[in-house]
Amino acid sequence: MSVAVRLLRQVVPSDPAPRDRRALRDWVLRRLYEAIFSGEFPPGITLSENDLAERLDVSRQPIRDALRQLETDGLIEEAAGNGARKVVVFELHHVIEIYTIRAALEAVSFRGAAANITDDQLAELEQVQAELEERLDRGDPAPGEWDATPDFRFHEIVAEAAAMPQLHAFLVNIWLKTWALLNQVQIAGTYPNVDDLADSYRDRRRLLEALRSRDGDRASAAVIEHVNHRRDQLVSAIESRRGRFRFPT
Repeated sequence: MSVAVRLLRQVVPSDPAPRDRRALRDWVLRRLYEAIFSGEFPPGITLSENDLAERLDVSRQPIRDALRQLETDGLIEEAAGNGARKVVVFELHHVIEIYTIRAALEAVSFRGAAANITDDQLAELEQVQAELEERLDRGDPAPGEWDATPDFRFHEIVAEAAAMPQLHAFLVNIWLKTWALLNQVQIAGTYPNVDDLADSYRDRRRLLEALRSRDGDRASAAVIEHVNHRRDQLVSAIESRRGRFRFPT
Protein backbone atom coordinates (compact mmCIF):
# COMPACT_ATOMS: atom_id res chain seq x y z
CA MET A 1 0.00 0.00 0.00
CA SER A 2 1.48 3.36 -1.03
CA VAL A 3 2.02 6.27 1.34
CA ALA A 4 -0.69 8.22 -0.49
CA VAL A 5 -3.25 5.42 -0.16
CA ARG A 6 -2.47 4.97 3.55
CA LEU A 7 -2.92 8.71 3.99
CA LEU A 8 -6.26 8.77 2.17
CA ARG A 9 -7.45 5.84 4.30
CA GLN A 10 -6.13 7.48 7.48
CA VAL A 11 -3.89 4.53 8.39
CA VAL A 12 -1.88 5.70 11.42
CA PRO A 13 1.88 5.86 10.72
CA SER A 14 4.58 4.54 13.04
CA ASP A 15 6.21 6.85 15.54
CA PRO A 16 9.06 7.62 16.08
CA ALA A 17 10.88 7.54 12.74
CA PRO A 18 11.80 3.99 11.64
CA ARG A 19 15.42 2.99 11.00
CA ASP A 20 14.88 1.09 7.76
CA ARG A 21 15.81 3.37 4.84
CA ARG A 22 12.72 2.73 2.72
CA ALA A 23 10.41 2.92 5.72
CA LEU A 24 12.08 6.17 6.78
CA ARG A 25 11.55 7.69 3.34
CA ASP A 26 7.85 6.77 3.48
CA TRP A 27 7.57 8.08 7.05
CA VAL A 28 9.03 11.47 6.07
CA LEU A 29 6.73 11.71 3.05
CA ARG A 30 3.71 10.95 5.22
CA ARG A 31 4.73 13.62 7.74
CA LEU A 32 5.07 16.23 5.00
CA TYR A 33 1.72 15.25 3.45
CA GLU A 34 0.09 15.68 6.85
CA ALA A 35 1.77 19.04 7.46
CA ILE A 36 0.46 20.36 4.14
CA PHE A 37 -3.05 18.95 4.50
CA SER A 38 -3.45 20.12 8.10
CA GLY A 39 -2.36 23.66 7.32
CA GLU A 40 0.75 23.34 9.49
CA PHE A 41 2.57 24.26 6.26
CA PRO A 42 0.22 26.94 4.89
CA PRO A 43 -0.11 27.85 1.20
CA GLY A 44 2.93 29.71 -0.12
CA ILE A 45 5.30 28.81 2.73
CA THR A 46 8.87 28.03 1.64
CA LEU A 47 10.19 24.57 2.50
CA SER A 48 13.90 24.24 3.21
CA GLU A 49 15.64 20.85 3.16
CA ASN A 50 17.82 21.85 6.10
CA ASP A 51 14.94 23.14 8.20
CA LEU A 52 12.80 20.08 7.49
CA ALA A 53 15.64 17.69 8.26
CA GLU A 54 16.20 19.42 11.59
CA ARG A 55 12.48 19.51 12.33
CA LEU A 56 12.01 15.77 11.73
CA ASP A 57 15.45 14.80 13.07
CA VAL A 58 16.46 12.95 9.90
CA SER A 59 19.13 13.35 7.23
CA ARG A 60 18.56 15.48 4.15
CA GLN A 61 18.27 12.53 1.72
CA PRO A 62 14.77 11.33 2.76
CA ILE A 63 13.67 14.97 2.85
CA ARG A 64 14.99 15.44 -0.69
CA ASP A 65 13.17 12.29 -1.85
CA ALA A 66 9.92 13.38 -0.20
CA LEU A 67 10.06 16.87 -1.70
CA ARG A 68 10.61 15.36 -5.13
CA GLN A 69 7.47 13.24 -4.68
CA LEU A 70 5.43 16.20 -3.41
CA GLU A 71 6.51 18.17 -6.48
CA THR A 72 5.45 15.29 -8.73
CA ASP A 73 2.11 15.22 -6.90
CA GLY A 74 1.63 18.92 -7.65
CA LEU A 75 1.47 19.90 -3.96
CA ILE A 76 4.67 22.00 -3.94
CA GLU A 77 6.48 24.00 -6.61
CA GLU A 78 9.73 25.87 -7.16
CA ALA A 79 9.96 29.12 -5.21
CA ALA A 80 11.62 32.21 -6.69
CA GLY A 81 13.85 30.20 -9.02
CA ASN A 82 16.44 29.54 -6.31
CA GLY A 83 15.94 25.79 -5.94
CA ALA A 84 13.77 26.17 -2.84
CA ARG A 85 10.20 24.92 -2.90
CA LYS A 86 6.93 26.27 -1.58
CA VAL A 87 3.48 24.86 -0.88
CA VAL A 88 1.23 25.48 -3.89
CA VAL A 89 -1.27 28.31 -3.61
CA PHE A 90 -4.26 27.05 -5.58
CA GLU A 91 -5.56 29.35 -8.32
CA LEU A 92 -8.67 29.16 -10.49
CA HIS A 93 -6.82 27.37 -13.28
CA HIS A 94 -5.73 24.66 -10.78
CA VAL A 95 -9.36 24.11 -9.76
CA ILE A 96 -10.55 23.82 -13.36
CA GLU A 97 -7.74 21.43 -14.27
CA ILE A 98 -8.13 19.22 -11.20
CA TYR A 99 -11.88 18.84 -11.57
CA THR A 100 -11.76 18.37 -15.36
CA ILE A 101 -9.25 15.54 -15.03
CA ARG A 102 -11.09 14.06 -12.07
CA ALA A 103 -14.43 14.04 -13.92
CA ALA A 104 -12.86 12.14 -16.82
CA LEU A 105 -11.16 9.56 -14.58
CA GLU A 106 -14.18 9.06 -12.32
CA ALA A 107 -16.37 8.52 -15.40
CA VAL A 108 -14.19 5.59 -16.47
CA SER A 109 -14.17 4.27 -12.91
CA PHE A 110 -17.94 4.41 -12.45
CA ARG A 111 -18.60 2.91 -15.88
CA GLY A 112 -16.32 -0.03 -15.09
CA ALA A 113 -17.73 -0.44 -11.60
CA ALA A 114 -21.31 -0.56 -12.86
CA ALA A 115 -20.48 -3.76 -14.73
CA ASN A 116 -18.47 -5.41 -11.95
CA ILE A 117 -19.61 -4.17 -8.56
CA THR A 118 -20.56 -6.83 -6.02
CA ASP A 119 -23.37 -6.82 -3.49
CA ASP A 120 -20.77 -6.55 -0.71
CA GLN A 121 -19.26 -3.45 -2.32
CA LEU A 122 -22.69 -1.89 -2.73
CA ALA A 123 -23.35 -2.59 0.95
CA GLU A 124 -20.05 -0.93 1.88
CA LEU A 125 -20.96 2.11 -0.22
CA GLU A 126 -24.31 2.28 1.57
CA GLN A 127 -22.52 2.19 4.92
CA VAL A 128 -20.21 5.05 3.91
CA GLN A 129 -23.18 7.00 2.56
CA ALA A 130 -25.03 6.58 5.85
CA GLU A 131 -21.97 7.81 7.76
CA LEU A 132 -21.78 10.89 5.53
CA GLU A 133 -25.48 11.70 5.92
CA GLU A 134 -25.25 11.41 9.71
CA ARG A 135 -22.72 14.27 9.67
CA LEU A 136 -25.37 16.75 8.57
CA ASP A 137 -26.78 16.82 12.12
CA ARG A 138 -23.52 18.45 13.28
CA GLY A 139 -24.07 21.64 11.28
CA ASP A 140 -21.29 23.60 9.60
CA PRO A 141 -17.86 22.00 10.13
CA ALA A 142 -15.47 24.27 12.02
CA PRO A 143 -12.38 25.39 10.06
CA GLY A 144 -9.83 22.58 10.08
CA GLU A 145 -12.25 19.99 11.48
CA TRP A 146 -13.78 18.56 8.31
CA ASP A 147 -12.58 15.02 7.64
CA ALA A 148 -12.75 14.10 3.95
CA THR A 149 -11.72 10.46 4.49
CA PRO A 150 -15.22 8.92 4.06
CA ASP A 151 -15.83 11.01 0.93
CA PHE A 152 -12.72 9.63 -0.73
CA ARG A 153 -13.41 6.13 0.58
CA PHE A 154 -16.72 6.19 -1.31
CA HIS A 155 -14.89 6.86 -4.56
CA GLU A 156 -12.15 4.36 -3.78
CA ILE A 157 -14.66 1.53 -3.31
CA VAL A 158 -15.96 2.33 -6.79
CA ALA A 159 -12.42 2.32 -8.21
CA GLU A 160 -11.77 -1.06 -6.57
CA ALA A 161 -14.95 -2.41 -8.17
CA ALA A 162 -13.78 -1.14 -11.58
CA ALA A 163 -10.75 -3.44 -11.15
CA MET A 164 -8.28 -1.30 -13.12
CA PRO A 165 -5.10 -0.88 -11.04
CA GLN A 166 -3.58 1.79 -13.29
CA LEU A 167 -6.79 3.81 -13.21
CA HIS A 168 -6.77 3.55 -9.41
CA ALA A 169 -3.20 4.92 -9.33
CA PHE A 170 -4.20 7.89 -11.50
CA LEU A 171 -7.19 8.55 -9.25
CA VAL A 172 -5.07 8.47 -6.08
CA ASN A 173 -2.93 11.26 -7.54
CA ILE A 174 -5.92 13.44 -8.41
CA TRP A 175 -7.60 12.68 -5.06
CA LEU A 176 -4.48 13.96 -3.28
CA LYS A 177 -4.64 17.22 -5.22
CA THR A 178 -8.36 17.52 -4.55
CA TRP A 179 -7.82 16.88 -0.84
CA ALA A 180 -5.03 19.47 -0.63
CA LEU A 181 -7.23 22.04 -2.37
CA LEU A 182 -10.28 21.32 -0.22
CA ASN A 183 -8.24 21.46 2.98
CA GLN A 184 -6.93 24.92 2.04
CA VAL A 185 -10.42 26.31 1.48
CA GLN A 186 -11.93 24.49 4.48
CA ILE A 187 -9.27 25.73 6.91
CA ALA A 188 -10.08 29.23 5.62
CA GLY A 189 -13.77 28.71 6.45
CA THR A 190 -14.77 29.03 2.80
CA TYR A 191 -16.06 25.58 1.77
CA PRO A 192 -17.91 23.37 2.52
CA ASN A 193 -20.74 24.51 4.78
CA VAL A 194 -23.60 22.26 5.84
CA ASP A 195 -25.68 23.17 2.76
CA ASP A 196 -22.79 22.28 0.46
CA LEU A 197 -22.41 18.94 2.24
CA ALA A 198 -26.12 18.16 2.07
CA ASP A 199 -26.08 18.85 -1.66
CA SER A 200 -22.99 16.68 -2.12
CA TYR A 201 -24.49 13.77 -0.20
CA ARG A 202 -27.69 13.95 -2.26
CA ASP A 203 -25.46 13.65 -5.32
CA ARG A 204 -23.79 10.59 -3.84
CA ARG A 205 -27.17 8.98 -3.19
CA ARG A 206 -27.86 9.33 -6.93
CA LEU A 207 -24.45 7.84 -7.69
CA LEU A 208 -25.26 4.85 -5.51
CA GLU A 209 -28.61 4.37 -7.24
CA ALA A 210 -26.89 4.52 -10.65
CA LEU A 211 -24.42 1.80 -9.58
CA ARG A 212 -27.27 -0.35 -8.26
CA SER A 213 -28.87 -0.14 -11.71
CA ARG A 214 -25.61 -1.53 -13.19
CA ASP A 215 -26.06 0.89 -16.08
CA GLY A 216 -22.60 2.10 -17.12
CA ASP A 217 -23.85 5.08 -19.14
CA ARG A 218 -26.03 6.26 -16.26
CA ALA A 219 -23.26 5.86 -13.68
CA SER A 220 -20.70 7.63 -15.85
CA ALA A 221 -23.00 10.56 -16.60
CA ALA A 222 -24.01 10.85 -12.94
CA VAL A 223 -20.45 11.14 -11.64
CA ILE A 224 -19.47 13.68 -14.30
CA GLU A 225 -22.44 15.80 -13.23
CA HIS A 226 -21.47 15.35 -9.56
CA VAL A 227 -17.82 16.39 -10.03
CA ASN A 228 -18.72 19.37 -12.22
CA HIS A 229 -21.35 20.46 -9.72
CA ARG A 230 -18.83 20.32 -6.87
CA ARG A 231 -16.37 22.38 -8.95
CA ASP A 232 -18.95 25.06 -9.68
CA GLN A 233 -20.06 25.13 -6.05
CA LEU A 234 -16.48 25.50 -4.82
CA VAL A 235 -15.64 28.30 -7.27
CA SER A 236 -18.86 30.12 -6.37
CA ALA A 237 -18.03 29.94 -2.64
CA ILE A 238 -14.56 31.39 -3.26
CA GLU A 239 -15.68 34.11 -5.66
CA SER A 240 -18.49 35.17 -3.31
CA ARG A 241 -15.75 35.85 -0.73
CA ARG A 242 -17.15 33.41 1.79
CA GLY A 243 -14.53 32.82 4.49
CA ARG A 244 -10.89 33.86 4.06
CA PHE A 245 -9.72 31.92 0.98
CA ARG A 246 -8.98 34.08 -2.07
CA PHE A 247 -7.57 33.28 -5.48
CA PRO A 248 -4.25 35.12 -5.99
CA THR A 249 -4.57 38.28 -8.05
